[in-house]
Amino acid sequence: MNTALRHFFYIFIILVLGILYPALSFAETSDTEKLIRQMTPPSAIVQAPPVKDTMYYDVYYEPSYILQGNRTGRWSELTEMYSYARGGVRAYASLTQYKRFDDRDYTANTGVYISMKNAYLHEEFGVGWNVNYIYRFQNILEYGHKLYKGFYWQAGYNYRENTTNHTHLIYPGLIYYFGDSYMSVDYGLSLITERDPAQFMSVKGNFAITSFLKWFAGAAFGERLYDIYGLDARKECGYILYNGLAFDVYKHVTLRIGYSYSYEKPKFLKRSLMCSMSAKF
Repeated sequence: MNTALRHFFYIFIILVLGILYPALSFAETSDTEKLIRQMTPPSAIVQAPPVKDTMYYDVYYEPSYILQGNRTGRWSELTEMYSYARGGVRAYASLTQYKRFDDRDYTANTGVYISMKNAYLHEEFGVGWNVNYIYRFQNILEYGHKLYKGFYWQAGYNYRENTTNHTHLIYPGLIYYFGDSYMSVDYGLSLITERDPAQFMSVKGNFAITSFLKWFAGAAFGERLYDIYGLDARKECGYILYNGLAFDVYKHVTLRIGYSYSYEKPKFLKRSLMCSMSAKF
């Protein structure tokens, strides 16, 4: 089987799994959406970590138009991240400001990716303050192991301490890396104290079109994507769709721009513009 046909076959398998797997739900606040969009490590971290000392600066801004019942308004997220990589270790720290209508929440996170032979490990700790809807404390632990060539399995766990409950999110998945591109499919189970369990399904990919241009896209389906109304999981079903382009504008400087559309019953709509810049030193 030649290389192009093999890549097509692997992509087809992942897409079929994404369609056939039961896509039911996930929970709780918008930081879960953020986790889903970021839970696949880039191929550069897993397969080709830098040998020399390398520093990164990333800034991400997402303004959103919101319809919540009869209420309309704006949400936004602004994140700055600083990271340092050497060999198979990449450590980072980030600060985020969230706005929902007139409320503002803040989080600080620090974590590390460790690339090993045929495997990787990711650990992150975060705290929130001025809390209205974001977690007070969170922990992320992910482990992935090579199955065959570019195929990896991944298992992740996210714990959040919120103001009124605790959330445990478990998400196994499959990742296929090929060159500078990847595709992944993930299933997740969310357990919230004193609430019914929820699940999610996500499929996404990042594709190198040229040496300086990439296209990314993804989708998540299910219930309780945002948990705006606090209902039973089956009464809050919805979906998230997003896609965009990443392009190199200068040596070691990359811009990303994308669009996200989300809907959740009984009446919640979120339309977002995603903008980011990444610089490597």
